[in-house]
Amino acid sequence: MPNELNRKFFLQRLLKEKNPVEFIKKQIADGKISEEDLLEIVCANHNLLNHQIVRQCVEDDLLQAEQLMERGINQRFLEMLYEEPEDVLPTVGNIKGIDYETTEVYFWGIPTSGKTCALGTIFKAARSGKVLECLGVETCQGLRYYQILKQIFDSPDGYCILPGRTPLDTNFAIRTEMTDHDHKHHPVTLIDMAGELFCAIAWEENGDENLLTDKHREAIADFKNILINNCSTNPKYHFFIIEYNRESRRYKDYDQDTYLDAGLRYLINNGVLNKPEDRVFVIVTKTDLLEQDIDPNQDKKQYLLDFLNERYPNFFSLINNHCRERKINGGKLPPPIVFSVGDVRFQLLCHIDTKSANHVIEQIISPPKKKGGWFSF
Repeated sequence: MPNELNRKFFLQRLLKEKNPVEFIKKQIADGKISEEDLLEIVCANHNLLNHQIVRQCVEDDLLQAEQLMERGINQRFLEMLYEEPEDVLPTVGNIKGIDYETTEVYFWGIPTSGKTCALGTIFKAARSGKVLECLGVETCQGLRYYQILKQIFDSPDGYCILPGRTPLDTNFAIRTEMTDHDHKHHPVTLIDMAGELFCAIAWEENGDENLLTDKHREAIADFKNILINNCSTNPKYHFFIIEYNRESRRYKDYDQDTYLDAGLRYLINNGVLNKPEDRVFVIVTKTDLLEQDIDPNQDKKQYLLDFLNERYPNFFSLINNHCRERKINGGKLPPPIVFSVGDVRFQLLCHIDTKSANHVIEQIISPPKKKGGWFSF
């Protein structure tokens, strides 16, 4: 390996370069790193570089496919480097309100936090027959979105290219009927809201007019139609998505903690989270990175709880106090759900695992409990 100073410089510069492959070539030519160093860096963090950069490195003989496989990269991932996504999610979708009886399930989080991928995995798990007897999807506003998401995640060998982010001015409501193994029917509508909407709420609250566009204002107006102006009497479940290991990165001036705190306050202040029959959960996505940060013998659950309380103290204090005061979730926030869509390589290529998604479905169809006992890990 290069010395620690060279390695730190290389990694810092690499992620900022407009043409990272040319930067890698120059670093190798100047003797700063070797091809073996590059191989070790890529295999130590298999999501450091995206699939396009890795593909070009393989094409330019900076990385050898055989060596990547020797280091544990499945051959299928290397084949997928040359595949392009065939299914494109809809870019137009708008909900004016929900006027039928159902449990409304909302997913909130910043852009690229993993909401859409989590939803795709949840649908795959719901169809598997393990946690549900069957899943019925009705004709609805989000039907086409669901069908394309299904095609992406239902590849025969379990491998897929993950979809991109949900556009700002789109939101989709997928109306389903979940039937459990006791033959009980659960009408559930799963709603994917654009991550940038969550950010726009914070910008509006902070008076950041320079960050708000007409599309942002329209998206906020749509949100208000769904959950404030035309709000149904249905129970509403809110899943807050926290992307693991992104606490220091900023999205348009603010970090994830600021957006989570502002978004939660906005929902509370506008009466969206006020009824005992409502429920609230926290999902921590991209937890494959967790394995790199803890000892094999370390308690994953305790580590994550300590990590979240240290990095997001105000958000968790606020959400816990609100659950207690409004008797949401029986007065207590359940432990966070450690979520992974599976084995992700090069940021976009995935071998799907629905174990985490099964837990989410169990939470959705299980009645609230008054005293602890929540199953999430």
